[in-house]
Amino acid sequence: MILRAVTIGVSLAGLPFIVSHVVEDFIHDAAPVSPALLGGFLAVQMLGLVLVGSGQRVGWLLTLVTGLVWVVGAAIGHGPELVRGNFHTASSGVGVLGLIVSQAMAILLACLGWLRSRVSA
Repeated sequence: MILRAVTIGVSLAGLPFIVSHVVEDFIHDAAPVSPALLGGFLAVQMLGLVLVGSGQRVGWLLTLVTGLVWVVGAAIGHGPELVRGNFHTASSGVGVLGLIVSQAMAILLACLGWLRSRVSA
């Protein structure tokens, strides 16, 4: 029960970083993703968290996959900026790092939850 709550909390804690950074990407024309696709992806992430909270095993998988997509997307899209420390603004750097850290933690927690749910199933 604690693992579910922590996973949900960590994933939700990443939302301010995700949203602020994506909005900044839209402002600077850096995001080739449409807002509708982004909204759909956020909905899938929230569905995963709802399923985790209700004890459904597939919720762990959705949370893990959406976290991976966020982390890989941020690394591909902003890897050079991360290495050089060259962002549009300081808040942009904080947004990318917050997104990566929060979603990497969500990935680890979801992986642990997936493995534990497999044992108990």
